[in-house]
Amino acid sequence: MTPAAPGTRVAGFRLRETLAWRPEWPIALLVALAWVLMLAGIGATDGHGDAVLTVDHAHHGQGHGQPSTAGPTPLDGLPGWALMSIAMMVPVTLPAVRHVGVNSLRIRRLRGMATYTAGYVAVWVAFGAVVLGALALLRSNLVVNERLLLVGALVVAAAWQLTPHKRRALFACRRTVPLPPIGRRADVACARYAVQQGMRCVISCWPLMTVMAVVGHANLIWMVVLTALIVAEELPLVGWRLSTPAAVGLALAAGLVAIVP
Repeated sequence: MTPAAPGTRVAGFRLRETLAWRPEWPIALLVALAWVLMLAGIGATDGHGDAVLTVDHAHHGQGHGQPSTAGPTPLDGLPGWALMSIAMMVPVTLPAVRHVGVNSLRIRRLRGMATYTAGYVAVWVAFGAVVLGALALLRSNLVVNERLLLVGALVVAAAWQLTPHKRRALFACRRTVPLPPIGRRADVACARYAVQQGMRCVISCWPLMTVMAVVGHANLIWMVVLTALIVAEELPLVGWRLSTPAAVGLALAAGLVAIVP
């Protein structure tokens, strides 16, 4: 067996050191997987919760070729919403995941990060259930025009960017808390921290995610643009400066949606 070259050993050592200081890398891989699945159309739905990419849906849940009479419900869109939340919102909380990993003993590091991530995503899934249900009620009871609905969501998002509530929530998303290193108290603390961070991010980003609920998970252009904005806002040195440009951009987008056929 040929021994490894010195350069290979050095590269391997550097990789191990990098991964040791970046314990959140498994969660980053989860985010990458979510993006791959979204790009492949898995879990994608339009603004009404109807599946865009299906696998044998013509026969799924039907017998003897009879058409199904059950229409889509808001809950049908939750799996796609959860996948979209992982792709869009987990990247901004990776520093918090790293905080959990660094402050956990190695034996339970992955467990702590998984507990935090699951709790954080659960907050966004709960928000998704509310917003998807509200949109379903608007569409069914008020027969709201889809273009008007999207324009309204963009206008609200633009206005929210300029509020002090947005700025406070944005700064709050960067806060950390002390965490016990091991034991049940550590699990409870990770879960509590996840809910706190999730609520702060919901307060900060709920209008942008409402826009995604209106356009649907399948609209990857909106998804990429809004994810870039959400991630940029979390950058410590420039994030706070983006509120006004983001508000202007969202307002212009609302105008374009309103006037372009």
